[in-house]
Amino acid sequence: MSAAAPVPAGAAGRTYRPGRTAILIGATIMAAVLAAAVLAPVLAPHDPYAQSIATRFRPPSAEHWLGTDGFGRDTFSRILYGLRVTLLTAFASTSLALVAGTALGIMSGYYGGTLDRWISAANDLLMSFPQMVAGIIMVALLGPGVTNLILAIAITAFPAFYRMARSAALALRGRDYIDACRVLGYSDGRIMLRHILPETMDDMIVVGTLWLATAVRTESSLAFIGLGAPPPAATLGGLVREGFDNLLEYPGLAIWPSLMILLIMIGLNLIGDGLRDSNDPRASA
Repeated sequence: MSAAAPVPAGAAGRTYRPGRTAILIGATIMAAVLAAAVLAPVLAPHDPYAQSIATRFRPPSAEHWLGTDGFGRDTFSRILYGLRVTLLTAFASTSLALVAGTALGIMSGYYGGTLDRWISAANDLLMSFPQMVAGIIMVALLGPGVTNLILAIAITAFPAFYRMARSAALALRGRDYIDACRVLGYSDGRIMLRHILPETMDDMIVVGTLWLATAVRTESSLAFIGLGAPPPAATLGGLVREGFDNLLEYPGLAIWPSLMILLIMIGLNLIGDGLRDSNDPRASA
């Protein structure tokens, strides 16, 4: 039997990389979503907080593209502004969890000993709670508000980043080039920052992208049960909740923000899956 033929290179001489298409589609979706959020003050045809009893529950029209809610507020404008709060919460909480989890994970894995045991024990305790339950507990303890919501979601996301960074540090701290750095007199901080951290970044970015989608889902879920940003702030989960109260008579009030959440989830998961496939050497074998 003859050997399998190699995968032909493209017209420009580049070989196919798994996940490139998924990354492109996901990035296109997220670029459009982010542009809509950033340009919300320009794109929104109405004040998202302006109430008018005379225009309650209006169907979609040229004036109100997605209709109005029970207070006469423009649904399309509120979705655009809700995007800003939801995405800000997701990006801020994931970034905070990534930085804290990576830093403590590398330190814990590199030093080991008592520090590793205490941090790992706290991490295991946090992981013993389902993520949604942990989020509810944190918000209940910290109180309502966007800042507290960011902290609560970051705490629930911390274990994923901590475990990956710690595993990488445990695997790398015994390598010959790390021992050579110690012999040369490099400080522990320099070794962790210059020689261990770069080895973990690809995996951390993949996890961070996937956890962005989880953060969006968590924020929307907490807002749906009344633990999100307090009114009159618009969030996607809060809009779904407001529409849910009138689901049978005016289903669009819940459907449109739900579709936006779904679109964000699809875009972020496509990017995360694509990055994971691109970084997996077995995918191109």
